[in-house]
This record gives sequence, structure tokens and C-alpha cells, in this order.
Amino acid sequence: MKIVNVVLAVGTLIILGALITLGIKAFYPEPQPPSNAIQYPMEPAVVPCASGDKTCIANSESASVTYQAEMQQYQAAQDAYNNAVQVYDRNLFIIANIVGIIVFVVGFLLVLYADLAGNGVPIGIMMAGLWGIVYGYGRGWNSIDDQLKFFIGLVVAVIVLGGSMWLMQRHAKKARK
Repeated sequence: MKIVNVVLAVGTLIILGALITLGIKAFYPEPQPPSNAIQYPMEPAVVPCASGDKTCIANSESASVTYQAEMQQYQAAQDAYNNAVQVYDRNLFIIANIVGIIVFVVGFLLVLYADLAGNGVPIGIMMAGLWGIVYGYGRGWNSIDDQLKFFIGLVVAVIVLGGSMWLMQRHAKKARK
């Protein structure tokens, strides 16, 4: 492969890879963390009270109850955000893999059927498809069960490896002729 084809392949990979990532973020925005209104509550200072000081004891108990309520509110907001991120990462895994497979197949078909002077751009398109798949796995790894990861990985392996081997055999046959 000539140096121009390598540069075109890498440039296409970078541009399309960034476009895939940006496109997913633009049309499927990430959940936002809890607002600044819900901050981690500060634990009230422990103030020693005299044994008969009912006002001091009541204030201390009131501060403790308020702290517990704020802590529950904070924890509920944090749990809701964590659950939203878990769902987002799972969906992003699926979306990125579907987009990655489609982009890879488009690049594969361009290598196969387009009569281009060099194969740099179609190879870059194929690599960008692989980038989408890797991005999906990297982002959604902890949000997907192992069976789905395996199934998607199997589909990707069949398409990428099977298609690549078929393409290499076809190229070798053309070279012999």
C-alpha cells in the first residue's frame, strides 16, 4: 500500500471514528449527573451537651435527623443517576455495535466493488467501523451481560474475520490472473 493510501486510511478512520462517536452523543445524549442543588451533605458537628440541657440535645437530634434526610435524598439522586448511566451504556453498546457493523460492511463493499485508484479510503471506513465496535464495548462493558457481549462479539467476528478472509482470497485470485 502506498503511503498516500495509508494516510488516507488513517485520516478516514479518525474522521469517521470521531463522527460516529459525535453522532451517537448528538442523537442519544448522555444522562446528566445530579444537579448542584443536591450536594453531599455535611455531617453535623458533634457538640457535647450537658446531661440536663434539653435544648442542646433537641438541637443535636434535629441536626442528626436533618442530616439523615439529606443523606437519603443525596443517595436517591445518585442511585437514579447510576441506573440511568447503566441503561445508557447498555443502549450505547448496542447502538455503537450496530453502527460499527454497518460502517464496516459499507467499507468492505467499497473495497470489493468500487473501482478506486487506491484502497485507503475504504480501508479507513472499515477501520472506523471497527472503532465504533470497540467504542461500544469499551463504554458498555460493565452494563451488558456476558451472553449479549458474546453474541454481539460472535456476529462481529464472523463479519470481520469471515469477510476479511474472503476478501483476501478474492484479492489473491485476482493477483494470480
